Amino acid sequence: MPTLIALDASLSMLRPVPGRNEHTYQSLATKGIQHLLDNFTAAGKMEHVALLSYSTTAELKVDFTRDYDQVRQAVKKVEPVDKACLMSMLKAAVSIMSPWGNQNILQVVIFTDCGLGFGNTSITGFLEAYTGKESEPEFSFLKTLANYNLNFICLGLHGDHYFTRGLAVYQQMLDKVSLKGQLFMTKPAKSSDAVEGNSNPNPNPSHKSELGRTTVFELIERLCEASYKSSEVTLKCCSYFRMEAPVLLWPPTAPYEQKSHIFGREPTIRHTDQHIDVCGFLGLSDIGSPATLSRHWVLPKVEREKSGGSRRSGSLIAAAKPPKLNLDTSNPNYELEKLEADIKEFYAKDSKDTEESGDDDVTIVLKPGPQTEQQKENLCVLLHGALKMENMAALVRVGDKWYGFIYAFTDSKKKSNLMLNILPPGTNVIPWLGDLELLGFPEDLAPGETASFPVRADRRSYSQSSVVWIRQASLQSDVQKVLRHAKKMPDKTQHFYKELNRIRRAALALGFVELLEALAMLLEKECAHLSLNGASNECTLQLQHAATELRKTSNRDIKSVIMPLQKVGASDAGSTAGTAPAPAYMY
Repeated sequence: MPTLIALDASLSMLRPVPGRNEHTYQSLATKGIQHLLDNFTAAGKMEHVALLSYSTTAELKVDFTRDYDQVRQAVKKVEPVDKACLMSMLKAAVSIMSPWGNQNILQVVIFTDCGLGFGNTSITGFLEAYTGKESEPEFSFLKTLANYNLNFICLGLHGDHYFTRGLAVYQQMLDKVSLKGQLFMTKPAKSSDAVEGNSNPNPNPSHKSELGRTTVFELIERLCEASYKSSEVTLKCCSYFRMEAPVLLWPPTAPYEQKSHIFGREPTIRHTDQHIDVCGFLGLSDIGSPATLSRHWVLPKVEREKSGGSRRSGSLIAAAKPPKLNLDTSNPNYELEKLEADIKEFYAKDSKDTEESGDDDVTIVLKPGPQTEQQKENLCVLLHGALKMENMAALVRVGDKWYGFIYAFTDSKKKSNLMLNILPPGTNVIPWLGDLELLGFPEDLAPGETASFPVRADRRSYSQSSVVWIRQASLQSDVQKVLRHAKKMPDKTQHFYKELNRIRRAALALGFVELLEALAMLLEKECAHLSLNGASNECTLQLQHAATELRKTSNRDIKSVIMPLQKVGASDAGSTAGTAPAPAYMY
């Protein structure tokens, strides 16, 4: 999931920390960011991180990346400029995080000394302007911001009135605007006034134990525990006792608010179970691309090996004997365990693991040492390899009448991972499969009976290439393709109108009518530009015709098609006239 790190670059961050002259608020924020990146690295570099510095304006220092060293270097180069403006940072965060959509868990971590700012750009000025004008267009970005998790790392001393007043205003802002946020602050230092026999309390108490590098690290640990902890569940496949293992889900699963069908009843908050059971397997082509609530990586839980103990130098290392497996005859799985132990013992005997002594009748068998975590059997590895090889998905139960499916996902970098897609609660959430609780096995079909799904159509619904405009670059490339064909007319006239109608249909389907007017203006500008460069008369006429047709209300019907401008009035092929009238065009 993406994380945007925002660093306060106001001049107040240059103040030295009372009692710790070797540190400033900015240096502590820098160390906190470094420690946060160290936690991400230890977790496997699964976070996409961006760095933003803000004062009066916000500046993106590093775009989203998994190269944390690039972020570490950029943090050291941030220089304070002027006063703080939290609103400019929040507006920039909405713009930067927009490509990730609302289905991801979006985290914003702000390192600040809780400065309020000055004048109209201060937080108090924002709250005064916001009261009674919640529906104004200038505050529309707050609706998107409500989907983000705002985590404030508050650097300050509780004995500082500037800091405590800022904490109260920050919390007031979160409550009034209904933003999901949390303030991480240090614990107040113990007062030294209550000392027996001390009638003169120290007017300058030491704050050395309240704010420092260690306390900042504790704030980061609390942040990671609250927002970046993986969900640990137990994955079970079939009834074989070995096909059950603890796994981690990343990002962690979030509660789902299920609305009640009864009017007036409050919605129900549902959580996924701690046990995920595999119900069966389906082909990926049968599942298709249904609507899902969230996607999670399925990672094996690996116990970290503790470093320690004595190390022996040299090439010969004494390997400890593996513990002998004691089989209990009263165990209901005794036969399976005995069979598994025999198979392991058989395959463990390799020619490389035996040495013959001088006597012909004596053979010394070298037992292998204890297995590492990479050598142990793992359910995730088995499931991932099987699903990827068979091009199938595992249908799993994540709760009462709540399902999902696990499959092998390959990203653009050709790295394959085990992925869990959680479906909305219910049993009929994939329409073309029907009720998930009524699915069976192919062997249960009667002789001559065929499976009723998926429904095969004469013409597949998604056989034509679809237009996707999730990002700005996709729309820009489609418009540029139309302009490239426009410059090559009349040779590319048919291609020009084909791409033009494709964009027009997509815009009408999405309700993006403003795109038609913008495209008409672009065609008119291109027509004027080509006329100055001596383009053919037919090219300019076709561009003017296309711009006119785009503006017509009759062409707002998605079924209508814009046709090229046709020639009329040209001389017949058998005419012998010395002069022919100039070719005309018909609308």
